[in-house]
Amino acid sequence: MNLQEKIKANTELLLASIKDVSETNATFKPTADSWSILECLEHIFLVDVGVSKTLTVGPNQEISNDKTELIGADKLHHILVNKRKEFKVPAPDFVSPTGRFQSLAEATQSLQIILDKIQAHLKEQDVTKETQTVKHPRLGEMTKTDWIHFLIAHTNRHIEQMEEVRKLF
Repeated sequence: MNLQEKIKANTELLLASIKDVSETNATFKPTADSWSILECLEHIFLVDVGVSKTLTVGPNQEISNDKTELIGADKLHHILVNKRKEFKVPAPDFVSPTGRFQSLAEATQSLQIILDKIQAHLKEQDVTKETQTVKHPRLGEMTKTDWIHFLIAHTNRHIEQMEEVRKLF
């Protein structure tokens, strides 16, 4: 499965995970310092916007190495999803939810727009052949392929978080 197919499948998984959530339940917060489903979606959106910008960084602004992946899909999935409970890092302010979305429809529409933009970029640019890196604030240097794997694992991490919130409705 290529990167575009992986993003498409991941997007379908995300949308399926919130399919039957009511607007009331979308804003439910289990605790004062936890995120609602709508806030998780906003955070995913903000991170995806960042990944989209990262994919368009020109080669003059990047560091190159000799590999197209430094971390890889499996390791990113392990860190972000399998070790989700142990690898908890507060979201930086620029990707923290601020109440941007007022409804699930607004959140899903915005997510679809940014993911379509990423898909269009991947259709035009084969990032799997690029060796330049862009630094992630916590994970270090990552290739653009790593950034796509990060986007997918990050979304899966928050799908699990939203599933935990759903169990508390």
